[in-house]
Amino acid sequence: MDFNDTPEEAKFRAEARAFMEANCRPKDSDAERMARRLERVEYLSAAKAYQKKKAEAGFAGITWAKEHGG
Repeated sequence: MDFNDTPEEAKFRAEARAFMEANCRPKDSDAERMARRLERVEYLSAAKAYQKKKAEAGFAGITWAKEHGG
């Protein structure tokens, strides 16, 4: 079994890591408390904004078939 990345896998891994570093932060108790304080509409708005960023970067539906948006 070969656990080494192919060049394509290494490129994807680097792009995914860069996206995560730019758009996400580790979950901690402060983040969880903040999420509980948000109104449902604010929470939904933030979730939709993140999903939009993810889709624009090509990281939404990555396991889906291309004909279904992957």
